[in-house]
Amino acid sequence: MIRFFTTLLIWVCCFSCQSQNTNNSSLPSANQQDFKLAPTAFQKTINSTKDAVVLDVRTPDEFNSGALVNAMNVDFRDKYFETRVKDMDVNKVYFVYCLSGGRSGNAAEFMRKIGFKNVYEMAGGMLAWNKADLPVTQSLNTPIKDKISADDYKAMTSSEKVVLIDFYAPWCGPCRQMLPLIEEISKEYEGKAKIIRINIDENKILTKQLRIDEIPFFKLYKNGEEKGNFIGQLDRASFVRILQ
Repeated sequence: MIRFFTTLLIWVCCFSCQSQNTNNSSLPSANQQDFKLAPTAFQKTINSTKDAVVLDVRTPDEFNSGALVNAMNVDFRDKYFETRVKDMDVNKVYFVYCLSGGRSGNAAEFMRKIGFKNVYEMAGGMLAWNKADLPVTQSLNTPIKDKISADDYKAMTSSEKVVLIDFYAPWCGPCRQMLPLIEEISKEYEGKAKIIRINIDENKILTKQLRIDEIPFFKLYKNGEEKGNFIGQLDRASFVRILQ
């Protein structure tokens, strides 16, 4: 009897080990919490994946300004997004990204919900990718200079008054929600402090130089010296505390 149970235990252990070895692969498991990859890991995993499908879910204008090599543009905000995705092969391996990670996160969640087996997201999106100096395709459009140069930015932040720079994008939900409050507070603090909004889509070089890799993002200055930075959506109390 003892010999029987010993043999059975050895058989179960061997079967378990074989199952684990069979299920292991070079890819992270999308069924676990490691489906979100940092830019370098995202690039490495794409390169090691046969027939990887890279989806850029930004707008066509964003895509044309520079994208990952071999990426396909499927705008998450386009009314035909879901229809286009449903026509794709759910068994392939997909790598999804956007500018900062919000749209790609929603897109990946939708894809998993309708049966896609392996969907990976790039943490931080193109902002983090550019910050890591990873390669992008050449712009399909004539290069456009930033609306605000480095010298312009320096002049903006050299005031004796408190200056709060708000880095935003038109498609950013929290940025749009804060706009009425920012306009209201700007009027209240007129003559005492300034809030300057900078569109990161129109100032890509400046954004990269300042290492802005997520939005909403705020930088506080006085006399040209940076006093602090703040990430995320702020309420009235936070703005008042910062400006005072």
